[in-house]
Amino acid sequence: MMLPELLLNSPLFGMGLTIIIYCACELLVRYLKLNIIPPIVFACPAIILFLLYVPNVSYQQYKIGADFINFLLGPATIALALPLYRNRHVIKANAFSITIGILVATLSAIFSVYLLGKSLGASEAVLLSLLPKSVTNPIALEITKTIGGIQPLTAAVVISTGMLGATINHKLLKILGVKNDLAAGIAIGASSHGIGTSVCAHVSAVQLATGGVSIALTGIATSILIPLLLPILKNI
Repeated sequence: MMLPELLLNSPLFGMGLTIIIYCACELLVRYLKLNIIPPIVFACPAIILFLLYVPNVSYQQYKIGADFINFLLGPATIALALPLYRNRHVIKANAFSITIGILVATLSAIFSVYLLGKSLGASEAVLLSLLPKSVTNPIALEITKTIGGIQPLTAAVVISTGMLGATINHKLLKILGVKNDLAAGIAIGASSHGIGTSVCAHVSAVQLATGGVSIALTGIATSILIPLLLPILKNI
């Protein structure tokens, strides 16, 4: 299948391909009744396979339009302010618990991924790239750049973490018996950033609000703690 050059070099190609594949994956999930799996889990590999195996199509051509969708991530994240504002009384009343939860989650994420990676024989560069896996991509990439990790690896790990979280977060919380929306939102936002938190929109407004707060605070905490903890981690 050969696509017209004019279409390939247009922003409409990247945007259209992303929207079409995502919608197709959403229909597939509904048809197969795989409601436990978000469509994005299928859409991302599908786009990669399309770019790899369709002749005359390059990532650079796809990126022209995909960058516009990527730009919309900013306004989409800001949109989390609406449920946050509507549930501000819950957040204010539980500010201390949220802060402690974020701190524990951040420390757990940093130490667990470093120690697990080291026990499996990962190199220092790989370990540094894995450390910010639980924060949103722009922050994670800047952290990795600062500490000397591999940015493309960090980007892949962050996306994988979000997709895994979006798939299993609520199932795991159900198994563990966590029913409190505040606790669930904090846990999901701190572990799987925006991709994982997006699933909360279909579950609870409180989860979505606290998840948004958790994303922001986890990003701040991770940015501060990783450089401070690096000397300790390297000596373990």
